[in-house]
Amino acid sequence: MDKQTTTALLRTDFYPVLKAQGFARTGDILRRVDSPVVHVVEVVHQPRRGVFRVDLGVHLTLLGDVSHHAIDPAKIRGADCAWRSSIIPGFRNDHDPDFVYGSTPEEASESVAFLVSEWDRQSSAFFGPLTRWPEDFHEAACAAVADPPHPAHLLTWARVAALVGDVDLAHRCAEVALPSVPERATGLRENLEAILRDPRTAVPQLR
Repeated sequence: MDKQTTTALLRTDFYPVLKAQGFARTGDILRRVDSPVVHVVEVVHQPRRGVFRVDLGVHLTLLGDVSHHAIDPAKIRGADCAWRSSIIPGFRNDHDPDFVYGSTPEEASESVAFLVSEWDRQSSAFFGPLTRWPEDFHEAACAAVADPPHPAHLLTWARVAALVGDVDLAHRCAEVALPSVPERATGLRENLEAILRDPRTAVPQLR
């Protein structure tokens, strides 16, 4: 089958589920905004491969974009989000996000039906812990220090901690991150070192 067949099925069977959960749709991007928290769902089609995926994202408008410019929540896409994931069909492995269009209308319908059946479980696991501002994000920043992710992600958590007002946690995030910074990541290192000197610099200054 093709993109057109799958898109029609998504419109009738999948998008109404998201709309009932507070998402507003623009094309293949759906957003749920509870300022400053934005939840994003973006359906990405790859017609040449005969597949599509469903990307998930969470962003805080307080963080701005990657260049620290103010960001319009109505225009945020999955790639703009500080936290990202995808719905995983699990047919081949536990990390491949591709859903197949299928070769018949029945197979296309089965792919979308499976997506709908998995939506609540997987979306809740991703969006649920990053919903309430500031409680959920403060708690997640504390958890990141206890089980450190990549230093770039710890920099984001340092900024979240500073936005919450917990400068001690911002300092701790930077302290934990620095020993694992790759040698060539000089910009990341400089940002983390600045936070060590003065944790208040972790607060994004949006332009």
